Amino acid sequence: MANLAKSRVPRFTAEVHHNPFLPEGGRGLHAVVTVTATGGGSTGGRPVPGPRPEGGVPVAGGAALGPETGVVLRVRTPLGAEVGFLRQVAPTTEDLTGHRRASGPRSGDYPTGPWGDESRDYHLFLRVPDPGLGREMLAARLSVLLPTPDGTAPRVVAQGLVRAVWTDDPAAAVRIDLHVAHHTGRSELAQVIQRGLDAAKWGDAVRAVCELRRATGLAADLGSGDTAKLLAKVVGDADPATGTVRQAAKAAEAGRESSRTALGPHPTPGENAMNEHVQN
Repeated sequence: MANLAKSRVPRFTAEVHHNPFLPEGGRGLHAVVTVTATGGGSTGGRPVPGPRPEGGVPVAGGAALGPETGVVLRVRTPLGAEVGFLRQVAPTTEDLTGHRRASGPRSGDYPTGPWGDESRDYHLFLRVPDPGLGREMLAARLSVLLPTPDGTAPRVVAQGLVRAVWTDDPAAAVRIDLHVAHHTGRSELAQVIQRGLDAAKWGDAVRAVCELRRATGLAADLGSGDTAKLLAKVVGDADPATGTVRQAAKAAEAGRESSRTALGPHPTPGENAMNEHVQN
């Protein structure tokens, strides 16, 4: 009886994982978006069909979104920003970039097929303009759309925000979100960087320098030249001879605060300004 009484009202959530801080001149922003469906997903609890043919679900340009499209991810960007790619990276991999269908001047829809009760991770890479140090912008708004059986306008069932903040603090910009690191093959690098920043926060300059120098080598081995340059600047602020860990300690604490507040639901003045450019 309990199974018969189970609710089949679909519920979706979208959680954004990323480091919003970019260095001066930074133009590339990586984020991992975890979308979770409960209450039957888009199939009412029926099993999800097996893997789709190579190439996924095609959507012809200008075609309406029908129920066969399944759940759709809509990505809106402000003037000057664009989507570099959007890829499903878990539990299976699929490049959705080529499936984009324009849904507005700076908005694109990506069909993802039917959903059951499940979670999927999407790697979103954005190219953003450089407005200058100290500026902040809403770099993208990702909406989860659930098409209706009668073909009317799809319903927005979840949203996630990707923000960008330009800083002159290299220790803030060099942090790598662990979800992003996992899906980009930089997990070890992210962990070593965080250990170095944590050591700096607690005043252990010797360990901070050791970890951050190791991170610099890892970044170079991975071909992440920009990260290696930022780490070199951070190491310069962690001097074991004097026991000072200036910017590294400050940024470690600031980074933790930003991870708790930067993606909050309440819009900021900067977000409202951007929203003028991303209407349907």
